[in-house]
Amino acid sequence: MELSRQLASQIVKAVYEVVGNDINFINASGIIIGSTDSKRIGTFHEAGCEAIRRGTPVFVGDSHDFKGARNGINYPIFLEGTPVAVIGITGNPDDLKQFGFLITKITEVFLKEQQLNEELLSENRSIHFLITSLIYDNVQNQKQLDILLEKYEIDSSKEYAVLSIKMKDTTLEPSLRFYFSAIGCRLSVYLYPNEWVVVFDRETWQGFSPDEFGSKYKDRVHAGMGPFGPLYQLSQSYHSAQTARRHARQLNTVFCSIDDISIEFVLESLPDQIQKLYAGRILSSLNDKELKILNIYFSCNLSLKDASEALFIHKNTLQYQLDRITEKTGLNPRLFQDAFLLQFALFCNH
Repeated sequence: MELSRQLASQIVKAVYEVVGNDINFINASGIIIGSTDSKRIGTFHEAGCEAIRRGTPVFVGDSHDFKGARNGINYPIFLEGTPVAVIGITGNPDDLKQFGFLITKITEVFLKEQQLNEELLSENRSIHFLITSLIYDNVQNQKQLDILLEKYEIDSSKEYAVLSIKMKDTTLEPSLRFYFSAIGCRLSVYLYPNEWVVVFDRETWQGFSPDEFGSKYKDRVHAGMGPFGPLYQLSQSYHSAQTARRHARQLNTVFCSIDDISIEFVLESLPDQIQKLYAGRILSSLNDKELKILNIYFSCNLSLKDASEALFIHKNTLQYQLDRITEKTGLNPRLFQDAFLLQFALFCNH
């Protein structure tokens, strides 16, 4: 574990609050990296170096010959049974012995916290590498990926799916991390600037409740679920999840699954330019009134009676209007195949 000057400064301040004497924090090489006396930072402390070597406290009295040391006690600090640093207290060794146990424990708490933070950071980096390599279909280091797949017990023969969550407020990140960890899903990661991505297998998916999730995060996120498929086709699930997520936003709902696929989902995969080109080719000859008639006619399931009532016109008038649309477009709204093409053009006409 790398001992930074920032960490050393925090430890020195905490120990000084207890002891009140000058404090030095010395690394494994015998260099003072934190001190209440700023002039001593960066200098060599031979007594501290000796305490690391012995693994026992080194007392420094008036007759000492340790280079860079002053009277006091230098306590080695252990992490997992190995001396990694030294806390030096300046003063009369006999007066300082009472503080030995306390200051070593204070320092060890700081170091263990730092170690846990580094492990968590390393864990987050590993998961980030694993997930992004798969969802972006960008496996640049297969050996490293294989190691991570084994570490997280990911069976490449199973099926997996992606949940993409767009956060309205990035302060939700800790909440989402805790939420998915609590249901046993370790493969979740924050992607800058405001996306959270979760990878499910079939078992972890059973522990996820879209209704509960929707209730908890209503008006705070939009989420889309992609289909299950092979591990190395996870990018396809991710793209579908993003489409489902955009649809959830359009519907102003929290969660939407690609399994609820509709014509709108299909349309989203088409570039806007293509949609406009198709709609223009089919509908350009129609005026706003005729477009309205078509929309209502289709919403009434091609029922002349229901559509004429909805439009407040006579049935014969509606039939005349449909004939005019047929003449202009070459497509008959009364025929299933032609009606489908006209309806699709109306969907594209946004």
